[in-house]
Amino acid sequence: MIKKLKNCFIVILFYCFFTSSIALGQTPSSTASSSPTVVVDKDIQQLKDKIANKVSEIRKQNNKAISGFVLKIDGNSMKLSNSGEVNQVKFDDTLTKVFKVLGTTKKEIKTGDIEKNDYAIVSGVVADNIITANVVLIDENFLVDSGKITEINKEAYNIKVLTSDKNTYSLDIETGTKQYMVNIKTLLKETVGFSKLKEGDTVHFVVKKTGNPPADEKNNNYSALKIMIIPQEYFIK
Repeated sequence: MIKKLKNCFIVILFYCFFTSSIALGQTPSSTASSSPTVVVDKDIQQLKDKIANKVSEIRKQNNKAISGFVLKIDGNSMKLSNSGEVNQVKFDDTLTKVFKVLGTTKKEIKTGDIEKNDYAIVSGVVADNIITANVVLIDENFLVDSGKITEINKEAYNIKVLTSDKNTYSLDIETGTKQYMVNIKTLLKETVGFSKLKEGDTVHFVVKKTGNPPADEKNNNYSALKIMIIPQEYFIK
């Protein structure tokens, strides 16, 4: 009986030793097989980061902003014309964002909503003289300037303005034109009528260019959206 117990004890010890040896033998092997995977994954991630950084640098170096009127739009591209210069713009379905500017806000639209003669501002990456658009803003083309009133046509409700850079503009004062004048006593802005305008007054004006090219650009004749008059008396008081 004692002999049988001894034999059983020896078997148990042998079994424990055998199983622990297997476990010990497997541990280095398992560790060895997993280590290269960790190293490889780390190297791949580092490579990805380097590539991403390089792409980012190239994009920053080649980033450009252009503007002009839409000359042609076809599928995933369009042509912009600005003072005779034509630029090719390419859209990226996953990248390009298009917005319509509405006063002080903007609304996201689709590239398919862009129309010929729209005024567009494009920001993107240039390659091979083609700009791949990141952002496209569809806006109105405004001209803001100032000068002296040199002539007033009371019958046609038109004024001629000579700017500091010697450009002469012919401005039609429409019923919708917002007309303001600075009160030289209070220095406050007041709404006035056409009859208050005088030759020699300084005028700040805003007009909108339309068409491609703008129809009135050749003769510098525009309908004024807004004018602000500073009476000549303000400068000689």
